[in-house]
Amino acid sequence: MAVLGALKAGRTLDFDEILRETGINKDSLFWALENLSKEGMVNVERINKDEMEISDEGRDYAESEMPEMLLARRIGKGKIEIGKISEQRERIGLQWAKAKGLITIGNGTVELTQKGREGIGKESVEKIVLGKIARGDIGAAGIERSEKEALENLVKRKLVSIRKKTIIGNISITDAGMKASTTANGEIDRVNRKMIMDRSWVGKSFKKYDVKVGVEEAQAAKMHPLRETINNVKDAYLGMGFTEISGPIVEPSFWVHDTLFIPQDHPARDVQDTFYLENPERMTVRNRDIMRAVSREHERAWRDEWRTDVAERAMLRTHMTSVSARFLYDLKDYKEYELPIKIFSVGRVFRNESIDYRHLADFYQTDGMIIGNGLTLANLFDTLTKIFGSLGFGVRFMPTYFPFVEPGVEVQAYYKEKKEWLELGGAGVLRNEIVKAAGKKASVLAWGLGIERMLLMKDSRIKTISELYNNGVGWSRKM
Repeated sequence: MAVLGALKAGRTLDFDEILRETGINKDSLFWALENLSKEGMVNVERINKDEMEISDEGRDYAESEMPEMLLARRIGKGKIEIGKISEQRERIGLQWAKAKGLITIGNGTVELTQKGREGIGKESVEKIVLGKIARGDIGAAGIERSEKEALENLVKRKLVSIRKKTIIGNISITDAGMKASTTANGEIDRVNRKMIMDRSWVGKSFKKYDVKVGVEEAQAAKMHPLRETINNVKDAYLGMGFTEISGPIVEPSFWVHDTLFIPQDHPARDVQDTFYLENPERMTVRNRDIMRAVSREHERAWRDEWRTDVAERAMLRTHMTSVSARFLYDLKDYKEYELPIKIFSVGRVFRNESIDYRHLADFYQTDGMIIGNGLTLANLFDTLTKIFGSLGFGVRFMPTYFPFVEPGVEVQAYYKEKKEWLELGGAGVLRNEIVKAAGKKASVLAWGLGIERMLLMKDSRIKTISELYNNGVGWSRKM
């Protein structure tokens, strides 16, 4: 009756106007309008419209600066080395500046094009559109022709999402509704405590309740795809009898490189690949016995002086194998365990990478190790095939070189989206020099695999692994 009363004067109202006038909640109004419409008492028009939603990242850019323009302003009239582009927003800007033709890249340096130099200090159309959306000054239907391409780019970049929405509008009362509103029979559409206490409901009739009436969409909680994949990986390991271990993110280079027999002049240790710390600059390796054993193997095999200052440089770990290495070297008497010993770890690693659809500077990796007697590549292939099989896709193994395994293989999966074989990680039989330095007499299988790339394989909606770090609620709900 409250709805009919609001429409009684012959007005045409929208949903929100009736909400304000009647003071009832949204679900009750949905129910009432559906019921009244079925009974022919009101006319209701359903209008389809596009609704735009800006992500948290997009709102941040709207209030500050687009990443490609931030990078362009920093480069200016000069050049800059790619390795010096380390700030996250600038690395994102590198990708989009290249796509827009604002920069050229050559010989490890980045330089602005003529188009890029002309754009410095000017607001791009994308930034203007983003600002309008953030302020609520524009809707999908109000986009000008000159802004349409910019909006399409913002959608591609996951800064803005557009979803179809059906709204109820142009609500008006019919003759039957007018008659019902003037000859109300005292039907009750809700019961409250007062009515029960004073028994005012006695002798009245009750409106029928229609369970099929639509209500406002309720968003259920969902697990993030990356977290779900990590949990699935852990379940696969645990189901095969592995034990999970963990270790520090900040390490001396000794545990990341030296214990894995990586020469001290190897390119992987270069600042272009590794994030070294300024504070602390050095980290002391407390177990000098292990250090001496490792240094002997390095000097014997690589025939070069092994330096403690290089081994004790503080850094962010570049792979989870450093956690496995700590376990192997700290294992006092592995004979007390029932062989084979099977361990795994999952955690974040950091590399100074150029950002593209399959590379990030900060990502998740899983590392595994099996310590036993007489283990071969056949055991390794069987284990990894079962792990990936439980995750829903197959892999192949290609011979390759890694300093810490011999023989070594690259684990690959076929990426249908790009029609190419994508590297998921490396694996192999741990070198005798490492096992010997650890004081063990065993064969050791080891592997390291990227978690985010597994999601590229599993979900065709994900085009780049950077999408997995989109913190917009809309994206998470859509996935």
